[in-house]
Amino acid sequence: MIKKTIVFLFIISGLLIISIPIIDFSEGDDILFYNGTIITMEKNNPSPEAVYIENGIIKSIGEYRVLSQHISSSTKLIDLKGQTLLPGFIDSHTHPVLCSFVYDAIDLSGFKHNSKEKLWEHFSDRVKTYKPGEWILCKGFDQILTKNLTPPHIDFLDSIAPNNPVLIASHNLHSYWANSLAFQESGVSKATLDPSLTSYYERDGLGNFTGYIVEQDAFEPFKKKILVALGISKLKQSSVRAMKEYTKNGYTSITSLGITTSDPRVIQLYKHISSKTSSFFNYVLQFFNLLPKRNHTARHFVFIRYDALELLPNSSFNGDDFFKILGIKLWYDGSPYAGSMYIKDPYLENNFTKNILNIPSQYSGLPLLRKSELNFYINTYQSKGWQIAIHAQGDQAIKEILNSFEDVGNQLKSDYRHRLEHCLLIDQPSIKKMSKLNIHPSFHINYLYYYGSSLKQQVLGSARAERILPLKLANDHSLKYTLHSDQPMFPGKPFSLLQTAVSRETKEGNILGEQYSISTYEALKALTVNAAWQIKMDEKIGSIKEGKYADLIILNTNPLESNTEDLKNIKVLKTFVHGNQIVY
Repeated sequence: MIKKTIVFLFIISGLLIISIPIIDFSEGDDILFYNGTIITMEKNNPSPEAVYIENGIIKSIGEYRVLSQHISSSTKLIDLKGQTLLPGFIDSHTHPVLCSFVYDAIDLSGFKHNSKEKLWEHFSDRVKTYKPGEWILCKGFDQILTKNLTPPHIDFLDSIAPNNPVLIASHNLHSYWANSLAFQESGVSKATLDPSLTSYYERDGLGNFTGYIVEQDAFEPFKKKILVALGISKLKQSSVRAMKEYTKNGYTSITSLGITTSDPRVIQLYKHISSKTSSFFNYVLQFFNLLPKRNHTARHFVFIRYDALELLPNSSFNGDDFFKILGIKLWYDGSPYAGSMYIKDPYLENNFTKNILNIPSQYSGLPLLRKSELNFYINTYQSKGWQIAIHAQGDQAIKEILNSFEDVGNQLKSDYRHRLEHCLLIDQPSIKKMSKLNIHPSFHINYLYYYGSSLKQQVLGSARAERILPLKLANDHSLKYTLHSDQPMFPGKPFSLLQTAVSRETKEGNILGEQYSISTYEALKALTVNAAWQIKMDEKIGSIKEGKYADLIILNTNPLESNTEDLKNIKVLKTFVHGNQIVY
């Protein structure tokens, strides 16, 4: 009897699941936008009077008199009232999973604390709110933005939090600090070998840990433990908040550059959030609150970490226009503030580089991959049709990466649209070679604003700092470059990116490399049409054109008519994805 009942319930459950329709996002309202400035980002139709949307697609562009003929009882009329309509922004390099995990982390950044005393006071107060044994995760530790801040020693962290594992992440996420309990919980002991010369656990003269952890391989045991401790449920709760934040800032599409974890459930989660259609199974998980409720949000395109290749689908032809895995992410060097940016000439030698950053004398950094490893990844994954994105900050790193791509030869004739990420210090010969090889940069322009003065005075010197992030040079060589936020390391404010790209002004008010400034229109291209091209979505998003998706934003003013110093103050009033207004 019991066996029959179980079978019956199983059958009923199966029928119920089958009867549940696939969760399909709506096509959006029929909309007519009019009475405002419309910037299409298309040369052939720069300033139409109106835009008509039908089923989430841009149907017609032109005169209001003509387009008004489409108006019916179901048409939603949006009077722009002199405001500006623009294609939605695309953040070409960001980390939404990491944004979700650190959403509630203790903020030790220079954006929040203007003195080291207030920072450590805030840290000590927050530690008291944690139960014994709970992991304490901190973000944003930055010795540039917070003056006179020195790295915390393991003994100092032990004294403040003796009963909790503590992990402090630097602002650039290339270095970390941990207390004794965090080392213990992560299984890292004095007997643990350093992963490599470029990724290691700093030790004193007696072989004891100082608490300092350099680069991703050394951090891996800590990351795995933290992800388990925080749990997938925390990610579920904060993932929706993180995605809403993107759309609030005007991003209608984002690109994850190296998904933070190798847990396949994370891919399942974000696919469920963004894909046009979710599965019966995911709907059941949503019903039981194991997945969040689906609402219209930004499109999401993903590059998988090279050390999590088990997450790659069988083919590059996967997903849909709302969620898709594009390729793999590699790291060839690190950060200038961890001494791991790989450069041709050594770092400056001064008190800051020697005693604060702990950069050895006459040091230029080292590659994080051997040439044979890099060539293997390029050959292997390019042949399978995957895009390749490589983290490269230094001029020597960029030069060697391009040489490896050149070694591949004829295979590069295909339209892979490989990318180099950040490109802080890149010279003209490398720019020319990128153009030749059809490899395009995504520039971390935030580095100029926040760190430009420090790079000039303390790390690289005037000559090198004046030629960082040469956007105009990339423009002159017809590279389809982009600008990115690199959240959560930096605020995801697209108009701040625009302003810095145009003004070349640091946060201290200094102008750095004025000759590499670009126009506001070119900066807008980097966030729209160029960004769409880099992810092979240029036929579908990135501009206001008939047949493309209605991914649009309404601004309070026209950026092309704004003074440079006012660009960062422009407000996004409404965001539409596929013709659907996003609820923030």
